[in-house]
Amino acid sequence: MELKLIGVFAAALSFLAAGASAAVIYDESVNGDLDAIGSANVNLVAGVNEIFGRLPGTPPEDSDRIKFTQVPNLIVDSIVLSFTSPFDPQTIGTAFNLSLFNNQANLFDDNFGTATSGASISASFFDSSGSETGALVKNVFGTIWDFSIAGGPVYPHQDWKLTITTSSENVGAVPLPATAPLIMAALGGLAMMRRRKKT
Repeated sequence: MELKLIGVFAAALSFLAAGASAAVIYDESVNGDLDAIGSANVNLVAGVNEIFGRLPGTPPEDSDRIKFTQVPNLIVDSIVLSFTSPFDPQTIGTAFNLSLFNNQANLFDDNFGTATSGASISASFFDSSGSETGALVKNVFGTIWDFSIAGGPVYPHQDWKLTITTSSENVGAVPLPATAPLIMAALGGLAMMRRRKKT
């Protein structure tokens, strides 16, 4: 009986771990081509958000642009751009031009400006140009973030991923996860079994 309860407990923990995996909020190969004007706008979820795109291997310059919106009680913690394979501008003939900003005073993050290798690039959340210099707003609900990547000619194609990590802003008591009753029941059952063995 105790082994069965341990099995239930282990299953509950694995279910929780699976729920903590990244959420793909846009995949260009599934949801459609990203255009240069930012027609696609998706909502962020709590945790790790992933956006996948591809710049095709073509002579003309190609641009991918996407907007993502903060829903209530979310804070943007980090935004990281990564490529599936390293690249050298001398090999592909270009560096990728990047743009990241949000609609809170339209602050640009200049340090996210150019990708010159295949390494991951983290947004600095700091605007260093124009009259509104300072930190990018990260915790205003309804904020629309705007990201674009452009480059050409690109050969071969270049796959990219944008990872946006968010956290929930605590308002009052922290709600228990939906699987909490199952875990509590398993722990309670184990405690009862141990108590019975002692008597």
